[in-house]
Amino acid sequence: MSCYNGFSNKSNNLQPEYCKAVKENGNYPKSVITDEKSDIIVAVENNNILGFIHIREDKTPPYASVVQHNFSVIIDFIVTVSSREKGGGAKLMDEAKKWTKIRKLEYIELFVLNNAIEVNRFYEKNDFDTVSHTMRCVL
Repeated sequence: MSCYNGFSNKSNNLQPEYCKAVKENGNYPKSVITDEKSDIIVAVENNNILGFIHIREDKTPPYASVVQHNFSVIIDFIVTVSSREKGGGAKLMDEAKKWTKIRKLEYIELFVLNNAIEVNRFYEKNDFDTVSHTMRCVL
């Protein structure tokens, strides 16, 4: 689960009871770089990073009742504030789709918070459909 919504400055405010700010120490990108089933797709313009997508291969669990699928999962999708609403996110998503096709995976899956309304709109405009909901009972 990624708590960063990638599109607003309210990244940890959407569900503060589950998401918190962390300081990156370098372990995260190193773990992706060394994983053959993961990549980080970076958008760069004039030597400035505009955003990135962390994507990885996955597959459905090996249960008899589950149809087997190989797919990609977007773990993180972050676009800088100054790059939003300018097509950079859509270009990154196009690259994620190419990455998925090259690996002969069937679809892309991601986790997005219900109350991240602008993010949900972005994904819908980029051909994503809601296929399930996570429900939680806090005790």
